[in-house]
Amino acid sequence: MNDKGGLKGVQSQSINKSFENSRDALTLDYQLSTNGIPRAPGYCARCATAKPQQVQALTDQLQQVVAEATKTKKIKRSCIEASLQREVGNTGYTCTGGTKKAFDNAGASAPCLNQNVVNFIQFALNKAINCMSTGRDPIDSRFILKKINNETAFNFFLAYNGGVGIGQLTSNPVKEIAGWKEGKTLHEGNAKHVLEGVLNSPNPACTPFAELLKNEDEKAPPLPGSPKNYCKWVSPGEGIGRNLIYALGYYVYMRDDVIRPAIEKRAPNMAKNNDLVNYFTLVAYGPGGPAQSLAMIKNFRLSNKSNPADIRTKILKNSGYVNQTEQKMLELLGHLKEEPYSADDKKGNTCIE
Repeated sequence: MNDKGGLKGVQSQSINKSFENSRDALTLDYQLSTNGIPRAPGYCARCATAKPQQVQALTDQLQQVVAEATKTKKIKRSCIEASLQREVGNTGYTCTGGTKKAFDNAGASAPCLNQNVVNFIQFALNKAINCMSTGRDPIDSRFILKKINNETAFNFFLAYNGGVGIGQLTSNPVKEIAGWKEGKTLHEGNAKHVLEGVLNSPNPACTPFAELLKNEDEKAPPLPGSPKNYCKWVSPGEGIGRNLIYALGYYVYMRDDVIRPAIEKRAPNMAKNNDLVNYFTLVAYGPGGPAQSLAMIKNFRLSNKSNPADIRTKILKNSGYVNQTEQKMLELLGHLKEEPYSADDKKGNTCIE
């Protein structure tokens, strides 16, 4: 599904086989939702005792309740598939029994991803967005789509010293959320409340993630910055699940605890403009980090009289990362439909439902 035109010539089944062997909580939850055969108890009492033909209806009902509660939008499978057609290169890793094996993610040496794996990517991403939107302003799925499309094009198995996995995590965001250990002392991160929110959430969408991450509020996970830990962050199933929660968790922390308060101090009305807040949040993922976002908020002299469209233009002009994110969205659209592209296409509106 990541080489529909046959232009890359991908053949390796390594990622598909690795996914078939996954037995983590998120993968089991996915299998339950797709074939109606409960393979592990504990996620839904009614589902575990239901007849196979009843399970999908129950799952759909739960997902509808969650979506209504969090007001999130789902990213369409067609847009994930279109993103996967992009050539992103870099080094990928397969994981067997926790042992990693590197491969060149370019041309024919890149792995083939079958329909089941692509379906799982969509399932995991939308469930994570639902989970991480609990008790806060919903995550805008359009910006997450653009961010992932720009950085990895959903090649969740990529890793290098600049970023690991689908969310291109480094060690610092993980430390900010789960804390870090020095000797026998565990230091709490400023965003620990984000992880605790997942572990204690009443939202059913968080259940498989809470199972994956249990005890990580007391014992920090292996950091993605070390190559020996890559499989914890890039493997199908567990790696994708852990990566998504920490990546989205850091995103909402940056958005709600850093960027929005900085805007509110200068322009309370602008802080209510979610698009603007999300664009400034994206800036924080560029080379300049959060400091560049905060500097822009100051240098643009943001006020309640500012024109949001003008501010967006300034952000695109001054942030190479955000500008690249918008340009890569056009590449995605090129694999999705014929030109011309509408304003809704470019904003990502036609990629969510």
